[in-house]
Amino acid sequence: MDFIEFLKNRHLIIKNVREIKDTSAVQYNSRLVNMMKKKIYNRENRLNDKMLEKINLAYANKANKYERTLKYYIEYKKHLTQQ
Repeated sequence: MDFIEFLKNRHLIIKNVREIKDTSAVQYNSRLVNMMKKKIYNRENRLNDKMLEKINLAYANKANKYERTLKYYIEYKKHLTQQ
């Protein structure tokens, strides 16, 4: 299962979370890829202040979508290790 598929099925895997539409799943994946390209995120297992600072310098992040993207990706990584 890749990250996009995880996002689409997240509501089935994790209780009490809302469904993520296909378009949003693709957008989350694009945000993740771009943050990796900009060296903001390097597959760490938790968010830290330095990452948040880099996000806020690089993006207009009023809705916290970039932090949420990383939170979802970390959930995805944990899900993969539990299988």
